[in-house]
Amino acid sequence: MNLKSILLQFLSFFCLWLNGGAAFSQNKKTPEIYLEPIFHVNYGDATADKPQSKSWTTKHGQWLIVGDEDGPKLLKKETSGWESQADINEAWLNLPSRADVWSKGDEAHVLLVGECALSVVQITYSPQNMGYEHQWKVNLPIPEDCEELETATITQDSKNQFWVCADINEKIMVWNSSNGKDWSNPFTLTDDINKDDISLIVSLKDKVSVIWSNQDSQTVNERIHYNGDAVTQWSETIIIQEGDNNADDHLNATVFENGELALVTKNSVDKIDQPQFVLRWRNKKGKWINIPYENLTDDRSPSRPIINHVESGKIFEMHSVKNRKSNQYFISVNEIVKKKDEWEFKELIQLKTKIKGKNGDVTSSKASFLPNEPKFIFFSDDLGNVYSFDLDNYFN
Repeated sequence: MNLKSILLQFLSFFCLWLNGGAAFSQNKKTPEIYLEPIFHVNYGDATADKPQSKSWTTKHGQWLIVGDEDGPKLLKKETSGWESQADINEAWLNLPSRADVWSKGDEAHVLLVGECALSVVQITYSPQNMGYEHQWKVNLPIPEDCEELETATITQDSKNQFWVCADINEKIMVWNSSNGKDWSNPFTLTDDINKDDISLIVSLKDKVSVIWSNQDSQTVNERIHYNGDAVTQWSETIIIQEGDNNADDHLNATVFENGELALVTKNSVDKIDQPQFVLRWRNKKGKWINIPYENLTDDRSPSRPIINHVESGKIFEMHSVKNRKSNQYFISVNEIVKKKDEWEFKELIQLKTKIKGKNGDVTSSKASFLPNEPKFIFFSDDLGNVYSFDLDNYFN
């Protein structure tokens, strides 16, 4: 081996060490696609919030919920485009607009988030009407001293128990229901977070996991509830990472078929040429590793990452980027490749629009993408436009 090859290998190893074992693939020119809106609402950032999943796929088709000024809107993918579901949307008039969806079979439970308000609605698919029908709506009990509630998520465990978690004031709280309709009073998991912090809840093989940021203590944390235990029986707090300004209120997760979990977060480092994001990987035994990635640069300011994967296949990460020089926004679509103990992040495509303002708030399904079905991601702008992209279009 000549001296040049030795030096190149050393530099490659040094770069991996600096980036926590993550290799960054920078294409000379990432392909760009300009998208037209699929739907318009009178509501800015219609696909917010960060941890929430607003789309799902069933044997009956693809579905999406977006926010609007007079309540959430259910859309279905038809041959002609994404169509509003009039009967459902009439039943949802004036309900809170920010939604997180848990879908199973022909039923979907939709968690709606308002100002110090949480509601769950159940919809059931009707083969006769070829669409969903609204069944009922219930309100979750909210503490009387609630001053602020930013976001919330919903899941169901293997014992068919439903769970909701949310941030209220400086607390992370959880609610439980055996049927999705009758909800417990909230149980407090922690009471020392920053008002800017949020949480999410995910269902694992025999447990549920609540993960939250704490910017005051510079920690990302987890507590576990084993299925079948008492509602108030949770593990002690697990610190996923502490220090180095690693916490911020950007969280999104995907659960793999083998029981592993991937979480993408933003940190609060906010320094040029330093990673803005952290990929946090939880193995089947509950051990976490943290891999920083995606530098803040003079040109690019990345924000609001989400993650999903194809069942037994590729892992995708998507986030919004602000061009710091032109003030234009785009969505960066990336593939994450795991090779033993090394990680590679490859930017595949940039999704752009023709508007001059902000866009972002990428969302996709809570479930993994199915190999032979469309793999839709969605985002929105502050003018009320909603956009979609099928990741299969990149590979085809």
